[in-house]
Amino acid sequence: MSANITIYSSPYIIITKRDDGYYIQSLKKGLSIDEFQKCLNSHPEIKVTNFAVIKNALVLAPQDPRKFASAKERISIEVSGDELRAYITVNVGPQEILGTEIIKEVVLELNRKGVVYGIKKDVLLSLVAGKTVLIAEGEPPQNGSDSKNRLYQIKEAKPEIKEDGTADHYDLNLINMVQVGEWLGEKIHATSGKEGKTVYGNPIKPMPGKDYPIFFDRKTVKAVEEEGKTTLYAMRKGAVYFSGDSIGVSNHLELSDNVGVKTGNVDFDGYLTVKGTIEDNYIVSTTNDIEVLGEYGVGSCKEINSREGNIYIRGGIAGKGKTVIKCKKNLYIKFVADAEIICDGSVHVGFYCLNSNIIAKEVILESLKGQIIGGNITADIRVLAATYGTPSEKRTNIYVKGFDRVALKDSLDNLTEEIEQLKISMNQYKQQISIFNISDAGKSRKSEFEKLNEVYNNIRAELQAKEETRKNIAGYLKVKGEGEITILKKAFPNTYFEIKRIQKEIQTPVLRTSFYYSEGTIKEL
Repeated sequence: MSANITIYSSPYIIITKRDDGYYIQSLKKGLSIDEFQKCLNSHPEIKVTNFAVIKNALVLAPQDPRKFASAKERISIEVSGDELRAYITVNVGPQEILGTEIIKEVVLELNRKGVVYGIKKDVLLSLVAGKTVLIAEGEPPQNGSDSKNRLYQIKEAKPEIKEDGTADHYDLNLINMVQVGEWLGEKIHATSGKEGKTVYGNPIKPMPGKDYPIFFDRKTVKAVEEEGKTTLYAMRKGAVYFSGDSIGVSNHLELSDNVGVKTGNVDFDGYLTVKGTIEDNYIVSTTNDIEVLGEYGVGSCKEINSREGNIYIRGGIAGKGKTVIKCKKNLYIKFVADAEIICDGSVHVGFYCLNSNIIAKEVILESLKGQIIGGNITADIRVLAATYGTPSEKRTNIYVKGFDRVALKDSLDNLTEEIEQLKISMNQYKQQISIFNISDAGKSRKSEFEKLNEVYNNIRAELQAKEETRKNIAGYLKVKGEGEITILKKAFPNTYFEIKRIQKEIQTPVLRTSFYYSEGTIKEL
């Protein structure tokens, strides 16, 4: 026969514990629901299963003993789905929770459930009856960090004009020179991460970081493996260049004196720095950028030609009607007099352009001392200078071919789409490369890896070229109308302007204005 244990007694009700659950007997009316709830709160081990029995006992008292609850599990342990947290609820009476025996019982139950790691001892010593608390916490894995690449930064070719009242300087860093052993970049290797652990003591594997390769020309750049890092150093003196994301050191010829009798004409496949000048009647031709750093520039040399790059002449040109300058990209000169210039990019002149014939996308004299005097200037997009012509009314001709703004805008939109597609394609190849474990690869796999790199770099190089073109077109579209001539200070009479074959002869001085083509006519702003 089962034993009845009275766990609560009052003039109104008696609650007893039997083998099959808890029973309530009401003796008389008068006990409210709230007062009964206080009784239940002091006995967290009771789990109500029939609220109707409680209601009848209180409202229809007296009532015979009837079952209204079952016993809760004394110690309930729940583990989170990721197995990183374990929660415990101790369902015992207020007196029992204060004893040391319950702690032993909890420890045994944790062991029985396999919860052995990250047990919180402070929580174990301060258990609260009926309250669910975090009793154990595992350690989440620390995922590895991706590799990080840092490379030598090519300085943007941008002329700096200094006008200090005593001397005019026109400075530009065009060629990025390095010496043997100079730093070119580094790759901080990806890390494997740190293992975590569940409350069951099981290891949790971390996600290793992605390994992105660092690209370089193995003939001119060496990689030195250090702890957790690969560092790139120049293997020769030369000019830094990028092909896609691959860094290299190109051929660079540095002449400490002049191009002249000692050197003869120069035709060089690479970059050229002339610290002196180019003497009269000599020719200089290169594949890449040319710097002429002599303070006084060049005189009547025959020709300077950069087939694929830029040209910078620090001291300017006094061509005496003999000198021809050709370049694929941009030309930067302090001044130009009596010379012919053919440039696929923009011509930037520091201070004056005298009696010269120039053909370029843009001709820009940004200094407030900038003057165009005589000669013929032909630009596709715009011409900008402070002063045009002279008080003596020397004939000065400025032609702007102009452009179709709608067609140029369409070209920009198409280019933007092509760039986005190239970026998607490039990222796809980058992902393939990042998961390629070259250290475990055989010969055929290494060949596949090299092909991936080659395709990636070709896409990157194409992307860079298109981004440069997009930048240029976006700049052209900032021009007013469809061709512009800007006067920062003054245009003198006998200056001839033509934009999109519409002519404007300056007959009286014109101050600070812009002429531009719009809707079939030249407008002024």
